[in-house]
Order: sequence, then structure tokens, then C-alpha cells
Amino acid sequence: MQKKSQQLMDKLDSNVTLMVQKYQSILELMTSSDKSIGTQSVETLQIESNASTIIRLSEELLSMTRTLKESWVLGQLPRINEDSDLSNEHLREKMNQLLELVSDETKLPKEEESDL
Repeated sequence: MQKKSQQLMDKLDSNVTLMVQKYQSILELMTSSDKSIGTQSVETLQIESNASTIIRLSEELLSMTRTLKESWVLGQLPRINEDSDLSNEHLREKMNQLLELVSDETKLPKEEESDL
């Protein structure tokens, strides 16, 4: 199972990297102006190709999430061991502390407004 999860993470990373590269390529092609009609038509085809690649990669990411959901529903994901339960509990405590801090900060302006 560890090997499969590593493969999924590698595929995720490569898809996201490629999507960003294609998106940057589209932006670079769109920024320049004052080109001949031939150059514009070639760049239009490149933009369409990059856009279809981004769509294909997005569909692959959706497929990966669907596979993970199916595995989760069918109980095929590995169980969490006790050590990770302790670390999760520690993370929950930290998250609760941060939430308290944030909620205290958001209450301050309301209290100051009521004093006015």
C-alpha cells in the first residue's frame, strides 16, 4: 500500500507541475502583441493545445480523487496506528488553540464598537 500511495503522490506532483507549466506558457503567449497573422495563428494552436493538456491533467486528478474516495468507502485504506493518533491529538490541541486565538481576535472589534 505504501508503494501505491507514493505512486499517487508522484503522479499528483507531476500533474500539478505540468499544469502550472502549461498555464505559464499560455500566459506568455498571450502577453506579447504586434505579431503577424501567421504567428498569431500558430500561437493560438499552442494555446489550445496547452488548454486541452490542462483539462486532461485535471481529469486525471479528478480520477485520482475518485479512486481515493472509493478506497475509503470500501475500507481499503490502511488503518491509522496509535502513534499517529497521539500526533493527531496534539495537532487537534494546537488547532483548537489557534481557533481560540482567532475567535478572540475577531471578538475584539465587536466589543470596541459596542463601547462606542
